[in-house]
Amino acid sequence: MKGKYSELARRFREKANQNAFLLAKYSNIDGKNLWNCICSAMDWIDVGVQYIEESQPSGSHSLRNCMEIYSFLAAIDITYKAIIRLFWVLQKNGDSSTRDRTPFYKDKGCFSAVTNWTISDDKFFKEIRACCGAHPTDLQTYISDDKSEKKQYRYACWTYSETHSSFNIMLYPEKATGETIIVKILYAELIDYFEQRFNYLNVLIKRIDDLYDEYKKEKKNETIQRSNNPLEQLFILKEANKQRLNNEHYDGVIDALISFFSTNFEGKENAALINNYRSKLLLGFETLYHNIQHLDYQDMTLNELLHPPQINIEGFGYEFTALYTRVFVGSFKPLTLRVLTEPLKDIVCFDHVRTEEELYWLIVIALNIRNESRQ
Repeated sequence: MKGKYSELARRFREKANQNAFLLAKYSNIDGKNLWNCICSAMDWIDVGVQYIEESQPSGSHSLRNCMEIYSFLAAIDITYKAIIRLFWVLQKNGDSSTRDRTPFYKDKGCFSAVTNWTISDDKFFKEIRACCGAHPTDLQTYISDDKSEKKQYRYACWTYSETHSSFNIMLYPEKATGETIIVKILYAELIDYFEQRFNYLNVLIKRIDDLYDEYKKEKKNETIQRSNNPLEQLFILKEANKQRLNNEHYDGVIDALISFFSTNFEGKENAALINNYRSKLLLGFETLYHNIQHLDYQDMTLNELLHPPQINIEGFGYEFTALYTRVFVGSFKPLTLRVLTEPLKDIVCFDHVRTEEELYWLIVIALNIRNESRQ
């Protein structure tokens, strides 16, 4: 059974993390962080699935096997409860009145041991779990009744197996005149019960796609404001990105652009190079605007302009990273200016640099010119 279920769990996790859409949509629903609920559910699905795939109980009769059976049932229960939470968030939008709803609450027919056909599969599974370890010495169970309104107090013996395909539950009566009963549970029926519920992840994967399509349509109809002022336009786009998918990469691109257009370049010797670089960045604004407006987060030529290839000289990469950290993270790291400026002094003039921001962007401009000359 190894790997049979973990692949679907992996596909769901990948879908949930795609585009950061669910994070953006569910991180605050009426004051509730339902993204945390989704993350918790995915984690416990992984736990349950791994146990089911790798640790089905043996067919031998032992006290250890009793715990193996209970653990197997608990893994099914953990996984199913997690899927119920995903159903609650993705299908019911976290509505408190539907918190414990499940798409399977009426389903019947998984278990051949059921004698009362008014009992759903979910309820019968809950009875099995109770008898096998959840609270076996304190049972008020439907498991053997012919009528659901007639509960009986019983006490479960340890579970025991005679074959690899099933195990038995022995229930002692509380009534002095009652009879001990034995209920046979087939592993194949438990797996069938589990798979019917676990495969609902396929429905939820499709649901995420549908929700994303609806979300994109809604956001596309919210036109982002335009401005002729580059800095003002960047701040508008930053807020628009935050209100859409809060894409981290695009947020970084916008922050870099804000840094450049906010930098005061003192030296006049580089004016033509700076203006040329500024013009190239401005040409990329329309693509940036379009992609955020339409939630189409693709790579842009802006990426290459903002992050050109570095020089393959010993120490340059380290020093440039240190400078980047000082400019964008605000974390001080010592750096050796000569390592950064010496290889590029024939392209730009560093004589009148006054700020770390100015130094950083002059180096980026020089790296772009150097890269263009080598193409």
